[in-house]
Amino acid sequence: MEIAGLLISFALIFPWLVLSACILLVLDFIMLLKAKAKGKKISELAFIAFSIACVIVAATYIMLTQSFVSDIFSLKEVYTYSSSGLTLPYKVGGPWIGSSGSMLFVTFFLVLVYFVFRFKGLGKESESRTTTYKILDLFLIFLLLVTLLQSPFERLPIVPPDGAGLNPLLQTFWVLVHPPVIFLGYVFVFFAFALTLAGMITGEKEELRAPLKCSLYAAWLFLALGIALGGWWSYEVLGWGGYWAWDPVETASLLPWFALTAYFHLPPKSKDLAKEFTLMVSFVMIIFATALTRGGLLESVHAFGKSPVGPVLLGFGFCVLLFFVYLAVRAKKPLYTFDIDFSSLHSVSILVAYWSLMFLLIICFFGDAAPIVGGIFSEKTMSATGVEFYNRWCFPFTLAFVAALLGCNVALKLERCLMLIIAVLGIGLVLALLGGPTPNPLMNFGLPLLLVAGFAIAYNSAKVMQKRNSLHLWGKTLIHLAVIIILLGVFFSAVDAAKNPRSFVATPNSTKDILGTQIEFGNFTIYTGMGRVFYPQHVFVGPEYSALKMDVTIKEGGDVHHRALWMYHYANHGIVSEPLIISTLAGDIYASMHPTASSHNSSFYAIMGVEVQPEDFVVKIKKIPLIWLLWFGIVLMGIGMVVLLVGELKSKK
Repeated sequence: MEIAGLLISFALIFPWLVLSACILLVLDFIMLLKAKAKGKKISELAFIAFSIACVIVAATYIMLTQSFVSDIFSLKEVYTYSSSGLTLPYKVGGPWIGSSGSMLFVTFFLVLVYFVFRFKGLGKESESRTTTYKILDLFLIFLLLVTLLQSPFERLPIVPPDGAGLNPLLQTFWVLVHPPVIFLGYVFVFFAFALTLAGMITGEKEELRAPLKCSLYAAWLFLALGIALGGWWSYEVLGWGGYWAWDPVETASLLPWFALTAYFHLPPKSKDLAKEFTLMVSFVMIIFATALTRGGLLESVHAFGKSPVGPVLLGFGFCVLLFFVYLAVRAKKPLYTFDIDFSSLHSVSILVAYWSLMFLLIICFFGDAAPIVGGIFSEKTMSATGVEFYNRWCFPFTLAFVAALLGCNVALKLERCLMLIIAVLGIGLVLALLGGPTPNPLMNFGLPLLLVAGFAIAYNSAKVMQKRNSLHLWGKTLIHLAVIIILLGVFFSAVDAAKNPRSFVATPNSTKDILGTQIEFGNFTIYTGMGRVFYPQHVFVGPEYSALKMDVTIKEGGDVHHRALWMYHYANHGIVSEPLIISTLAGDIYASMHPTASSHNSSFYAIMGVEVQPEDFVVKIKKIPLIWLLWFGIVLMGIGMVVLLVGELKSKK
C-alpha cells in the first residue's frame, strides 16, 4: 500500500516533473550558447543541469513501469493495457505497449543515447559538439511536451478494481521485442540527424563523421529488424496468414528505411547536399509515421485512437523541414547533382538504386498521405489506399532496384549489362504471356531478373569473401544477396492460393482431405474462465478468457504432424484464433480455427465456467510456398548490417 500511495502521489506531480526537466534543458541550451565565451565553468554547469533532466526522465519512466508492475489501475494507461492476472514481462513492457507510455519510452531511449554521447565528450568540447547538444536539447524538450500532451499518468475519476486486460493480439513475446527495436531505430535517426544539422550549421563535419556513420548503421539495422519482427509477428501470432498487408502504419514504417537505404547508395564524396537531404527525409518520415500511429490519422490495426499528438508531430516535422531548407539555402549547395559517369556501370547503377528507392518512398508516402489530405477536404472518412495501388506502382521501381544491384555486382561494361537486362526482361515477358511458373503475370515477368541478379551477386560474394579484411564489402554483398532472396520469397509466397485460404466446416472426430493434405480432427478440450479482468460494460470483475483446443493430425507426403488448433474467447476483446503453422522446404501449411454458432456459444459459456462441447467449427487452411526464403533473407540482411556496423566500429578504433 505504501508503494501504491507513492506511485499515485508521483502521478500527481508528473506534469511538474516534466516541466522541470524542460526548464533544465532550456537552461542547458542557454548555457551552451554562452559556453564558448565563458569557458569551462559554464560548460560544467550546463552538464549538471542536463544530467538532472536526464535523471528526471529516467525516474518518470521507472515509475511508470513500477505502476504497471504494482497494478495501479487508477492510471488510465495501466487500466487500459494491463490487469492483475497479466504476467510480469508484459507489465514491464507496458510503457512501450500503450499509446501515451510509448512516447515517454522513446524519450527515455533518446536520453540514454544522448547522455552517453555527451559524457564521452566531456573535455572534448568543440563548436560542432556543442551545437549537437543544443539540437538534441530541443528534440528532447519537444518529446517531453508531447508526452505531457497525452500523459501516461492520467488518472481515472473512479478507481476500477482491476484492469481491462491487454489486447490478446499483444500478449506475445514479440510485443516485448518489436517496439523497442524499432524505437531504437527512430532514436538513432534522431541522433544522426542532430549530428548532420550541427555539421551544416558549423561547417565542421569531420569530427562528427565517426559517430554519424555508426548511428546511421545502427538505425538502418534496427529499423530493418523492427519491420521484419513486425512481419513475423503478424504471420505467426495475429492469425492473418500474411506478413504484409500494406496497412497504413506498416507502410509508414517502410518510409524511413527506404530513405536510409537510399542514403547508403549515394557516392561517398559529392559536392551537393544529397546525404543531408536524404537523412532529413528519413527523420521527417519517422515523425510522419509516429503521427500516423499515435495520432490516429488513418484507420489501422496498428494505430491508436485519434489524439492531438498527430497534428503536433506533423507541425514539428514541417518546422524541421523549413529549418533544413534555410540551412540548405545558406550553404549555397544544390540538394542533388547528377554528377554521374555514364561510361561507368557502377556509377549508373548507384544512380538507379538511389532513385528507385526514393520513388518507392514517394509512392508509399503518397499512399498514406492522400487519404489524410482527402479527409481534410471531405466530411466522409477516407479509406486507406488499396493493396493493388502499392503492388502496381512499386513493382517497376523494385525491378529497377534489382537491376541496379545486378549492375553493382557484375564486371561488365554498361552496354553489355543493359543488353543482358533487356534479354532477361524479354524472357520474363515470354513467361508472363505463357502464364507460368506462377499465376501472377507480374511475378513471372520479374522472376528471371531476380534469378540472374541473385546468381551474379552470389558469384561476386565468393570473390569478396576472399578479401579477409574488407568487412564493408562483406556486409554490402550479404545485404545485396539478402534483398534478392527476400524478393524471391515475396514473389513465391504471394501467389493467389496463398492469399485466399480454403475454409470448411468440420466436426470433432472427422477427417478432411483438402489441398493434397489429410487432416484428422480429434475431440475438443475446453479451458474455462482463466485470468482476471474488469468488465467495464457490466461493472464487475470476472475471468479474462476461455479457450478451445482441437487436437489434429496432419498428413502430407508421408509426413505426419500431431498438432493442435486453438481458439480463445476474451471477454473484453472477442474471439481470437491462434494459427497452426507447419513449415517444410516446399512452404508452410497455415491453418486456423474460427467460430460457428456452436463453438462461439461453447467458448462464451466456458468463460463463465460451464463446459459445453461444440458440435462444429470452421477451419481455414492454405499453403504458402517457399515462405522460408523470406525469413532466411531477413536473417542474412541482419547479418550483413551487423557486419557493416562492426566494420565501422573497428575502423573508428
